[in-house]
Amino acid sequence: MFELLDATIKPLMLDMDVLEVAYQLYLAAPQSSHPMLSLQELSKQTGLNPLRCRNAIVEANRLGRFPDCALEL
Repeated sequence: MFELLDATIKPLMLDMDVLEVAYQLYLAAPQSSHPMLSLQELSKQTGLNPLRCRNAIVEANRLGRFPDCALEL
């Protein structure tokens, strides 16, 4: 029961502000099997710390809501 609730609620808790900016950076990155995203640039554009940005991308990717990419600090 709790797993179903978690699976339903978790996608709603994704940090959409971070993911929108990250997706724009993803589209602008040189295309490869895993485009490189800069957490520093993402942090600068969102005003959030790099760890929170990283966690938002990793969680969204784990849920199938963000494409595979490489992250650099």
